[in-house]
Amino acid sequence: MTQTYKVTGMTCAHCASSVESALKRVPGVANASVKYIRKEATVEGQADSQALKQAVREAGYGLEDK
Repeated sequence: MTQTYKVTGMTCAHCASSVESALKRVPGVANASVKYIRKEATVEGQADSQALKQAVREAGYGLEDK
C-alpha cells in the first residue's frame, strides 16, 4: 500500500532527509521518499498513519493527509 502525505515545516533539502529517515524507522514502512520541492512524502508499506505522524512530529515537522 502506498500513502502520500503533505509535509509541513521543511525549509531545505536537509529537512526532507530528516523526515525521510524518521519515516523509514517506523515499523511497517517498506520505503519512504520525501520531496522537498513538492512538500510531499510517499510511504510504502503497512505502517499506521498515526505512527507516521508521530515520528515526523518528533523529528520537528508535520505530516498531514493529502
